[in-house]
Amino acid sequence: MLILSLALSGVVAAANSSKSFPTTEPAPVPYTSSVTSTYILPPLGTGFIVGYYINPSVTPLSKINFTELEKSGITDIYVRVSNDNYASVLPDAKKRADAVGIKTHAWVFPGFRYASEVAGMNIGVHLDVETYEMPSYIPEIKAMQEATQGVTFSLCVKPEIWDGNQYYNQIVPLCDYIVPMLYIGDYPHGLSGLKYWAWIYNILYPRKIVAGLQTYQSYQNTTPVSKGTLYSEIRAVQPNTRGVILFRYGLSNFSD
Repeated sequence: MLILSLALSGVVAAANSSKSFPTTEPAPVPYTSSVTSTYILPPLGTGFIVGYYINPSVTPLSKINFTELEKSGITDIYVRVSNDNYASVLPDAKKRADAVGIKTHAWVFPGFRYASEVAGMNIGVHLDVETYEMPSYIPEIKAMQEATQGVTFSLCVKPEIWDGNQYYNQIVPLCDYIVPMLYIGDYPHGLSGLKYWAWIYNILYPRKIVAGLQTYQSYQNTTPVSKGTLYSEIRAVQPNTRGVILFRYGLSNFSD
């Protein structure tokens, strides 16, 4: 109980502290290689999500070998779409993913108006809300939760306590799982801190955490991390999460 009290009080303190990851960021140094191979990850257990973010405007679906994704351990893809292109992009993504047993989710941002239509495709919806004003987005989150009944609805958000008060206590009940952006290349937490905070989050929000992990050095240096580094981060969070989602991983040239 003492740990819980300290963690919860830390939310308030962090909310009043300076932010470690500013809202307005400088452009990253591009990673110049056009193709980066995915790693073959060791088996991580039945039901453990290993997600892969895809931005089709940077990495076209036609250039991704979905068979290789499945062999490398990917279980879910999160495909970035907008109001203008979801109807053309998602059926293609789902067809390719279904063929190898990978689940498809639409990766969307606030203002996306077609969550119910996506749910009608039997595709999950993953809402990315990176903000320091979370209460103002709660009505939209609630509406999207209602629109996605019957499919997975998840939220990608800044990490609570690491980056201010993100109001997890209010938004966690509105989704199937929440994805804190636990990017230790950009926040002052090493591998031990990553493991510790995954444990804290799981105490506070049991079975609701899927860790968002960066697969590059930092926002300013998008050189990929090694297989050993990536696997160490996955292993650090695995006991206390439902899975991980990998950002800027694999075939992307990281220019998004």
